[in-house]
Amino acid sequence: MNLFRQSPFEGLKKHAQLIRDVAPVFRDAFNAYMLDNSVEFETCHNKVTIIEDQGDRIKRNIRGHLPRGILLPMDKFKLLWYLREQDKVLDAAQDTLHWLSYRKTLIPEVFGGDLLFMVEKITEVQESVYPLVETAELYFQSFSEKERTNVKMKIRNIRELEFQSDQVERSLLSDILSYPFENATSAYHLSELVRLMGGVSNHAENAGDMMRAMIAR
Repeated sequence: MNLFRQSPFEGLKKHAQLIRDVAPVFRDAFNAYMLDNSVEFETCHNKVTIIEDQGDRIKRNIRGHLPRGILLPMDKFKLLWYLREQDKVLDAAQDTLHWLSYRKTLIPEVFGGDLLFMVEKITEVQESVYPLVETAELYFQSFSEKERTNVKMKIRNIRELEFQSDQVERSLLSDILSYPFENATSAYHLSELVRLMGGVSNHAENAGDMMRAMIAR
């Protein structure tokens, strides 16, 4: 019996809850930046930094409780790779706000709508990670086909949100690089911002793909 330890999903859910907690703070930070509210932006920025640090501690704890010989209902390598991608969702959100904090760039009004739409999609992606982990835990407790189908539905939802985010990202990058900025640094700052924002959704999709591999039969 000493080969069995606490389910890794307890830690994964705690970590995923942090991602869900970050979602509204990330959105508020972006809105504050666009409204030139530096105090509110820094408050949100600091909150995300603190949460990301908590996520790193949970990640290390999960890894530390998966020694050689432990029995798991899934491939250990796939579980660790899933954890890596889930953690990168938090990392990417923090990296995005770090990047915003480096420079105050005036965002042309023509980009405002698409940027806010992309932020909303990223927020939805962040909020979708916890339900995925929660549903996967139920599947690995029962191995029922019903729960397996539910997991695949959660994965498809994340993929759809990532697709929508990716479409806006590509459009924004094209428009930003064609816009007549007076300062080339502004164009670079905004284009890199969009790329970093897209990373949040990309890593969530990667996590979903790894979860799909974990439940494969």
